[in-house]
Amino acid sequence: MSKNSFEHLCHAVLEGTADEVQLEQFRVQLRADATQRRAYADQALIHALLTWQQGRAAIPALSLLSPTDVPAQPKILTFRSRMASPLLQAALAASVVLMAGLAFLHFADHGRKPDSAATVKGVSVDILASEGSPYQVGERVVLEKLRMDRGSLRFRISSGAVVDVEGPVVLEFVSPMRLRLLLGNITIDVGSEAKGFVLDTASALLMDIGTRFGASVGKDGSTDVLVLDGEVEVYRAGELPTQKSRLASLYEGEAARMVNREAKIQRLQAAALKGDRLAIRGLNAPDSEVITGVTDNIKKANFYRCYTITPGGMGEGALASLAHRGHRRICWRALPGQLFPLELQGADVIGTFQGRSIRQPLADINLELSRPCAVYVLFDNRATPPEWLRHGFRDTGLRLRSGPWWPDMVETKKLTPDANGEFHVVHSVWRKDVPGAAKVTLGALILEGDKYPYAMYGIAVKAL
Repeated sequence: MSKNSFEHLCHAVLEGTADEVQLEQFRVQLRADATQRRAYADQALIHALLTWQQGRAAIPALSLLSPTDVPAQPKILTFRSRMASPLLQAALAASVVLMAGLAFLHFADHGRKPDSAATVKGVSVDILASEGSPYQVGERVVLEKLRMDRGSLRFRISSGAVVDVEGPVVLEFVSPMRLRLLLGNITIDVGSEAKGFVLDTASALLMDIGTRFGASVGKDGSTDVLVLDGEVEVYRAGELPTQKSRLASLYEGEAARMVNREAKIQRLQAAALKGDRLAIRGLNAPDSEVITGVTDNIKKANFYRCYTITPGGMGEGALASLAHRGHRRICWRALPGQLFPLELQGADVIGTFQGRSIRQPLADINLELSRPCAVYVLFDNRATPPEWLRHGFRDTGLRLRSGPWWPDMVETKKLTPDANGEFHVVHSVWRKDVPGAAKVTLGALILEGDKYPYAMYGIAVKAL
């Protein structure tokens, strides 16, 4: 039985052996799953009855409760004859303690407003990587507040979450399951051990359902969040995380911006990444030396799909889209037996999105460019090139493939697997030279009926 499983944590809490990290993980699991709350209630009642018979305390209340969580003089209901049996009295007592405990679990952490949380006590972290920071790899330190003007740091919190930060950054450590980002960029991978991890900012409360996301806080207090894998719940800052305060549920490949705690959540159309670690660059770093913006005019409620920009990232295995299933992530690769085209290597690569988003008339994509450059469109070789591509670009004769794709998608219905049993889409490479700073518009795709049964095109930009 895993030390982080619900059964193990429940046993530890009831026996009074749970440490701070286990208590926090148990609280998170109870908040997230009504079935587990019911299971805990049942186990707590059984535990109370058994321990009462043995003469022990009914529930180790101190492990979950504070004195202010239980009324000093609760009203006692009396019953006549057999209803007042010792066994029933024990059950009623257990119920009172249990209800108080569940109330504490609901309000103990999330009931505090992020800006007025309890005094920071420090959190134990293990340093995994360090560049230009005062910490050494392999070192274990207790941090209350981290302030870095430059450099980068990767560390594992005692809850199991792995965190990447890059200066300038100001970060407070509230608990093993909660951080507060005051300024800068952070990427958090909660894995399977720290689901429910919370990141507070001045303009949002972010709860990671699993497993990896990046966030950035600007000097004006605005917050960007990009989900790299899994799901993140976004709540209004300074409020309890309830259905009423929830702003959005974001999934992989989706991003949003909160300007302040009163403003509406906005779709973040483009976010810059950093290499293959997928660490968000954010508000405090330039997207690239060439690309200053990527936008479209999609107007759709609750639509948060995001273009990604990886400066200098084009090459074998470069990210083509954040969308993935299991361990399959769509990447750019050379054709079998060939080298990756030298002309494309080192270009800034823009990750587009696939799936339902392009099963409709797709809006134009606008690239804001700051200097002379070559713009490349990587077009599905099975589809008919639209007029804007044929007249504004030239076919370089280069070919790439994207994949591996999944066999049950619209894009792969007419494909045959390769020697490894994988599905890849071949793309033709089209080029347009831009003489200076400009706005380049990439048009829509040609639909077949009301659908587009091919892969969305990719984009790369390289300075001249």
